[in-house]
Amino acid sequence: MKETTVLLIVAWLIPFLVHLLPWSGERPLGAHLLPMFWVAFVAVYLHGLRIGLLVGLFAPVLHLMLTGLPALRLLSLLGFELIVFSALVWWIVRRALRFWCIAPICYVAAKTASSLLQYAMAPFGEGWAPVAFFMESLRNGLPGLGLLTAINLALVFFYPKSPEGKHDGSTG
Repeated sequence: MKETTVLLIVAWLIPFLVHLLPWSGERPLGAHLLPMFWVAFVAVYLHGLRIGLLVGLFAPVLHLMLTGLPALRLLSLLGFELIVFSALVWWIVRRALRFWCIAPICYVAAKTASSLLQYAMAPFGEGWAPVAFFMESLRNGLPGLGLLTAINLALVFFYPKSPEGKHDGSTG
């Protein structure tokens, strides 16, 4: 419980700090750096699916309540993407012990899933062009994908997993 609380605080604090950085772009800086995915990835990698899902689902809601971001209309979209992302990360981490690009691959898969859902059902609002949204999200998120890759590499290097899913204590 204590770890989950700390992760939720960190999951709120990181995007909050990102949004404090000077930025004059068309989209919020978080759309480029993807900070919600950083903590969700770390939570799943270190603590498993349940805590990763809790962090992934509650952090955007907490962040919205305290800062007004992400936009309310995007909250369900981000929540869906974080669920898919966390589940895929968990599934891969359990199987591919030292895979250095789990996080960016899972982000692209989550974005693909939300775009397909949008195409099939339009649950996130009428008038969204799913393919254009997907392409724009990937283009905007390139810096965040780089950061996710760096976080992923750091975790694989400093916190390698044994076949049982536990940390083996080695650093390389």
